[in-house]
Amino acid sequence: MTDLDFDRMDSIGDLANRIVGGLAKERAWDGETIYSDGVFSGVSLDDYHGKPDLLDGPSVSKSALKWLLPAHGGSPKAFWGRWKWNPDHIEPEGSKALDFGKAAHALLLGDEVFSEKFAVRPDYRPDDGALPTDQRRKWNANANDCKAWLEDHKHLTIISEEQIERIKRIADDASKHPLVQMGALNGRVERSMFAKDPETGIWLKARPDVIPAADGVFSDLKTVAKLDEDFLERQLFDAGYYLQAAMTRMVCRALGLPFETFVLFYVLNDDVPDTAHVEISVHDIDRGERAVRWCLKTIRQCLDDGEWPGARPFANGERQIQLKPWAKTRLDEFLDHEEQTAQQEAA
Repeated sequence: MTDLDFDRMDSIGDLANRIVGGLAKERAWDGETIYSDGVFSGVSLDDYHGKPDLLDGPSVSKSALKWLLPAHGGSPKAFWGRWKWNPDHIEPEGSKALDFGKAAHALLLGDEVFSEKFAVRPDYRPDDGALPTDQRRKWNANANDCKAWLEDHKHLTIISEEQIERIKRIADDASKHPLVQMGALNGRVERSMFAKDPETGIWLKARPDVIPAADGVFSDLKTVAKLDEDFLERQLFDAGYYLQAAMTRMVCRALGLPFETFVLFYVLNDDVPDTAHVEISVHDIDRGERAVRWCLKTIRQCLDDGEWPGARPFANGERQIQLKPWAKTRLDEFLDHEEQTAQQEAA
């Protein structure tokens, strides 16, 4: 029989009060600087990530913290060079995979008006639009009419017609998943959640794909290249999804919103689409929260000191670097074999 921790159990009344309290904090963003914790609708993805005065102080999201954590190959210097609070930060380059994922989100979740953010690149030359299909020339990025089309749409994310068809197949497959049919991706889509950390004065930002209406089960849609477990576990770390879940839980705690678990809904970007889901381990969410707290304290210290040190591998050079065990074994086995062969030939 499972032991229940009654000290952590909520009464229906307590749960209802928390939900009502959290929902009361939701409001439409008026375009001005935000000064108080809450859940906001109407904040575009561009403003959420890139508007420096969106909040009345420095803010972080999980995507920025990966550049700070040494376990991710980061450092204060790497973080500061990319942080939007730094007026001289660099702008990261996009990728086709990232563009596809954004388009899939827009079409599957309806989080943004598709035509305001994306343009579908035609398969054929724009100047041949009035001709029958069999007489039209294929798209050629070096042709003047194609260059002109790209220039006209340079403010939008460009995706191909083939990608649109693939997203349609992905959406059709996802719609048949039992949990999706039960409403797992229903709720308040792409709301922005903000809470200022009282210890450091740094804002925490979270933008889950779906904020559940009541049950505290947060869902996030991820586009992946494959669904084998080893790949997904690596991606949980590499993409910082454990940090995303931790920050969502931290913001929920500050806002009085229920948080029970964080579910990743995977849609497979493949000719044959597939859909799967999995909950992030609570132990890894705890681990993520420890990492976020370290990051907040480090950022605060660097802001106060005005210094952003670079990476300091091997205890700033105090420890020696050495080969990995597999490399040592490979070299030793080869050299041992060569020495033994030479001895045998000399005997």
